[in-house]
Amino acid sequence: MAKTRNVILTRPEFARRVEADGSFIFEPEELKRRKLVRRQVKGRGVTYFFDYDGAACVLRHYWRGGFMQRLSRDGYLWLGLKRSRAFREWTILEKLEEIGLPAPRPVALRIRRHGWLCRSDIVTTEIENSRSLGQLLQKSGLDTADWEKIGRQIRTYCDNGVIHRDLNANNILLDGERVYLIDFDRACLCRGNWWKILVLRRLKRSLEKLSRMHVFFHYSAGNWKSLLTGYESP
Repeated sequence: MAKTRNVILTRPEFARRVEADGSFIFEPEELKRRKLVRRQVKGRGVTYFFDYDGAACVLRHYWRGGFMQRLSRDGYLWLGLKRSRAFREWTILEKLEEIGLPAPRPVALRIRRHGWLCRSDIVTTEIENSRSLGQLLQKSGLDTADWEKIGRQIRTYCDNGVIHRDLNANNILLDGERVYLIDFDRACLCRGNWWKILVLRRLKRSLEKLSRMHVFFHYSAGNWKSLLTGYESP
């Protein structure tokens, strides 16, 4: 029988605490038992928001999508640490922090290996006092300046070669001052310009889909034009 092996990475400031506490921060039921979970959000899986060592954190498990989830909901072929989805996202988040782009900061990750398969979890900091673009548009519209600000921020990521492969309205957060991108699973760094239009098209499809889904969703072609104005501004 194959033995389960854990790979755990942590930021230096959390290393001692995580080592002392074990791996409970990756276990939702244990977080609940200790009454640390403040809220949880359902998507493909469940994302848990909790407090740890004075920091507001987010726990996310890596789930498969599409056809592959029929074979395994969360198991991935182990091809080495550097090729794992969790480690690639960790690396991107560290790069974003180095560049100074607004995004969650990595706290800890765990990869559990069992034979040729692995399952992964990642803990990041929470962007506090923020709401997603999708949430905001269900309540009220944004003004032209906000749409242009979103476009400029997306352009900043693109200019730094960051490909966000799932840039949808729920992965853009606003806190009143800044615009953040979140969920960098499968994101990567790339040169050139050919891919940038694909990032924008993905976001446009997301906004149009949400507009069809909700009776009240404050989005129009004019809003998209304002976003592009911000994106294309020098």
